[in-house]
Amino acid sequence: MLDIDYLEDETFESVEEIISQFIVKIGDQKIKIRITKDAQGHFHFVNSHYYQGSKQADTIAYVTNFPSEKIAIMNAKLQIVSSYDPADKNGVWIENDSF
Repeated sequence: MLDIDYLEDETFESVEEIISQFIVKIGDQKIKIRITKDAQGHFHFVNSHYYQGSKQADTIAYVTNFPSEKIAIMNAKLQIVSSYDPADKNGVWIENDSF
């Protein structure tokens, strides 16, 4: 694996290395999970979709910097399963534009 420092440049606002990617399926929805690591050594996750329940006012904010890949993966999972309600017939999966 190359050192992320090779990409450091004043032109770039940030540089992140893709550490791992996963595809999970919940109900009929496939969700991609991407784990990245920034130049400071923090891990991040982004999910391709998030669940909007019919009784949920807005999306839930999550911590963005994690000390390990494992903790980032656990939080990606938490974001998916914590709001999902298979009994909610009006809930929808919304594509994450930031993925």
